[in-house]
Amino acid sequence: MDTIRKAFWLAKLEMVVSRKHYLNLVLITGIYTFFFQLTMPAYLEENIFVFDVFLIIYLMTITFSTKPKGFQYQKMDDELYASPYAVMLNQLPIRRNVLVLSRFILPYFAIFASIPTALTATYIFSPELQDAIGPLQLISLIVIWICFSFSLGGIFPASEPGDEIKRFTFVWSFASIIIFFVSLYLIFQVWLDTGFFKWTIYLANEYTILSIIVSILTASVVTWYWYRHALKQIKKIDYLQ
Repeated sequence: MDTIRKAFWLAKLEMVVSRKHYLNLVLITGIYTFFFQLTMPAYLEENIFVFDVFLIIYLMTITFSTKPKGFQYQKMDDELYASPYAVMLNQLPIRRNVLVLSRFILPYFAIFASIPTALTATYIFSPELQDAIGPLQLISLIVIWICFSFSLGGIFPASEPGDEIKRFTFVWSFASIIIFFVSLYLIFQVWLDTGFFKWTIYLANEYTILSIIVSILTASVVTWYWYRHALKQIKKIDYLQ
């Protein structure tokens, strides 16, 4: 509990510094909510893949949208990429597990604030979505997407302690993004003949409670993995080289 308390204290300091940037979160949530509401009828009828692509981009964007420049993951040296703020904290007498845990709090808070807002607002203004899923099942859908966002977006706070990136790393990262979206298209559009978001609607409708349980367990395991990865990186990297 002491570790969690101190991690929240560090995150609170960061929130005070970056409070103006939370307007970015409001703006991004509003823009994407308008887009989701506008395209929902066509998506539910025709499984338009670009909807799923923009949904994933939205999830990734909100994870770092509230961070000022000095807090963002960026180039520090020839091959070292990290968050200057995380590097600075590492020079202070702060336990590393506290430091690493604090990196996850604000990104996950942004997700927890933005996803329910966007999906609830889309539901209110989209009769087509209301026909596709009931109010109680909507809660399950929101939990699914919060947990998916935690799992996917955890890569950003996990990267803040730093990575030694070489040219091949950039190539592999770019290739991984392409492979991810191609796989998403082949699995859902070609094989299952549905959209990714539409598939989660099906899960929320047919397996309401089970979807919540599995989503929370999966997000917990993946977040633990990202936490352990960040802790490993902060112990391995020589920031003074």
